[in-house]
Amino acid sequence: IISYKLQYMSRGPPLSLCMRIVIAGGAGFVGANLAVHLASQGHEVVSVDNLRRRGSEFNLPRLSAAGARFEHADARCPEDWRFLREFDPEVILDCAAQPSAVDGYSNPAADFTNNTLPLIHLLEHCRTSGCGIVLWSTNKVYSKTAVGAWAGPFTWQDTRWEGSYPVGEACSMDGGDRSLYGASKVMADLMVQEWSDAFSFPAVVNRFSCLAGPWQWGKAEQGWVAWWVIAHRLGMPLQYIGYEGRQVRDVLSIDDLCTLVNVQIMNMKSGSEVFNVGGGSEFTMSLRECTVICQGITGQRVPVETVEQPRRADFVWYVSDIDKVSTRYSWQPTEASNPGKLIERIDAWVCDHLDKLRMLYPKMQAQEEAAG
Repeated sequence: IISYKLQYMSRGPPLSLCMRIVIAGGAGFVGANLAVHLASQGHEVVSVDNLRRRGSEFNLPRLSAAGARFEHADARCPEDWRFLREFDPEVILDCAAQPSAVDGYSNPAADFTNNTLPLIHLLEHCRTSGCGIVLWSTNKVYSKTAVGAWAGPFTWQDTRWEGSYPVGEACSMDGGDRSLYGASKVMADLMVQEWSDAFSFPAVVNRFSCLAGPWQWGKAEQGWVAWWVIAHRLGMPLQYIGYEGRQVRDVLSIDDLCTLVNVQIMNMKSGSEVFNVGGGSEFTMSLRECTVICQGITGQRVPVETVEQPRRADFVWYVSDIDKVSTRYSWQPTEASNPGKLIERIDAWVCDHLDKLRMLYPKMQAQEEAAG
């Protein structure tokens, strides 16, 4: 059965074929959007989440309406994965992660116990069943020094820094200036590749840059573009931490991501494949540019503090070289990833969910009530 499944997946089945899919972190921003999208394509989807992150509970009605099954479980607990044998997924999408947090260095173990160790349970299931896996890796697997050597020299522009070369998959993963979060993802990244190549099950590792779109309830470390819009609508202050807000990232919309992942899972082959994934050179934005766009769309201004010292391991400029993933899957980001259009869509969602967003930020709500 395992051999048949691997041979079948390696042939690249037609896109009309429905699959059994498990999404770890399936109530988060990426996981919930994927669950809704994949269920709409006819796939049988189970979303797994511990609901630890505030706002994820608001995604549960969407999952139910889309026909995606929800399992309240913790990725760190092997007993919570017992349902995998019964459901027998053909692919697991591992979106579960502790995000790169500002205070990560005060609790270093959190990144590793959330991003690295739980992956063993999933990989062992893949090893014994032949199930495929897609890992949400990150551009933080590359160190700041390695990105500087690859992408530089950097030049100063009016609203941004500009790099010379988008970052490809061959960028060095050596160095100690990638953050503890990045280190935890390096381990996960390499674990998937090693298990997959050793035991011949399909695996895709996507090293994502900035992902953004509606239904992103978190704060800056969980998705800075959506946070910028939320802050403007709720009147909350923002910060440029280092580089005077001129640091640049490429931006990929959640819609373009969902389209790509659907193609990836339908065209998996035995062994591992690694891709840098983002908006690429066409869709980039600095913090300052995001502020200007948000001001224009919302008609509001918020205080912005400039902090001189950058965060440790923060890139001044990172743009993904997406040639490899584009060629492999005949895929390109669309106008949905255009920063202006993307922020318009996020703002429309924010305006439709202001009551729930205020629930997540009670301090801001108290200030508004005090102001009358």
